This record gives sequence, C-alpha cells and structure tokens, in this order.
Amino acid sequence: MRRRTKWLIALAGLAVVTIGATAMGADSAVRAFIRDNGTTPHSTGCERAMTAIGWSMPEHADEGACVEEPSGLYPSQWSGTFRMPRPEVRGWLGTHPPKRFPDQRPDEGPVDHKNGIHINLSYLKSPNFGQGDLDVVVVKAEWEGEDTAVVTFETYPD
Repeated sequence: MRRRTKWLIALAGLAVVTIGATAMGADSAVRAFIRDNGTTPHSTGCERAMTAIGWSMPEHADEGACVEEPSGLYPSQWSGTFRMPRPEVRGWLGTHPPKRFPDQRPDEGPVDHKNGIHINLSYLKSPNFGQGDLDVVVVKAEWEGEDTAVVTFETYPD
C-alpha cells in the first residue's frame, strides 16, 4: 500500500474518532473505538470479577451476572449485578474496598439514600497506572424489598 494511501486511511480514522468524540463525549468515543478494536466484552463469574478488582463477594450473595471488558489500552473493566441480604450490605461495604494505595479515597463516601447505598471510589496516583490497576469503582446497593438488595458495580479508568 502506498504511503499516501496509508496517511489518508489514518486521517479518515482520526476524523471518525473526532466526530464520535463530539457526538458521544470524548470518553465514550474512546471506549467505543477501543472496544471495537479487537476486544469483546464477555460474561464471567461475579466471584472472579470481585477478585479482579480486589474485593470479595458477599457470603450470602447469589451468583449474579458479571461482565469483563478487556482492552488493549486500559486494564480490563468489570461490571455486574447480584443480589444479597439487605441487612448485610452495610457490613460488606464497611470491609471494602481494602486499602490499596496511600491516597485512595472515596469521592463521596458511602452515601445513604432512601432506596439504598452508593459509593464512588477513586484510586488517585495509582502506582501502576496503565499496568492493570483500576482508577474508579462505583458500587450501588438498591433496596429491592425489606430483605434483599440489588448490588451493581462498575469499574473504569479515569
């Protein structure tokens, strides 16, 4: 392939990403480009997902449904949903996340809502940024009834 043709293809790709960034927001466009560039999200066990992010599954949780989204540029991202006993949520969140870095901090701390508990955790200045560490973990426990909570979580690079 001629050099000029390669440059035109590269410029066309850059234009598509730029237009996508404008339409979808830069982060979404980059994620879409990376996802379509050889990575395919796939189902995985929630125990595996929790272990990968340095957490552990609650003792009495169901198996749930979790997804690993591998990436060549960022570390794998994880998301999922599972159910657990509502009375155990506060204790489980109290033991997680384990301290990983000196400057780890909750963005808001666990925030109690009428319908559940939410926590956004950022790992600032991760010593291994870009080498397998996560930057943000968002966990939400929504009350499904008097006895059950639905927990969702998502990780992503910041």
